[in-house]
Amino acid sequence: MGAEATAIRLLTVAGSILLGSVWASGQNAPAPELPRPSVDIAGIVPEVLSRTVVPGAPWKIAIATRVTYQPGARIRKHYHTGQVVFYILDGAMVVQDDGADPVTLKSGDSLLIKPGTVHSHWNASTTAKLVFIEFILVDEGQRSAVFVEP
Repeated sequence: MGAEATAIRLLTVAGSILLGSVWASGQNAPAPELPRPSVDIAGIVPEVLSRTVVPGAPWKIAIATRVTYQPGARIRKHYHTGQVVFYILDGAMVVQDDGADPVTLKSGDSLLIKPGTVHSHWNASTTAKLVFIEFILVDEGQRSAVFVEP
């Protein structure tokens, strides 16, 4: 299976989990808020679309967030404690795993970030916004991102 087919399959699975979570939300209470970073990151605006307990896996939280990066915005090196899938809606995102060449994602592209993968990402444009959906699966009570540079 090619990388694109794998990414589409992962995105479909993540979306199905989230849609199932929304459907089941009448039966399950929304997940409690997880700790947030104490400081906002300039030029990056997250909007949580859905946050719920995963049906059949009550220790897991599914989160879908629409994120907007202003032109040139960058997030410093970090890793995630759970699975994360990026799906690009508009613009271009550069993602660079520690020690690897950067990869550019464009509208319609998706990428799986495995837990523990140290990486950074940024808006490839200095003139246009980047908008993407971030699907996150994380253990209840655990934060999603851990920064490794100040």
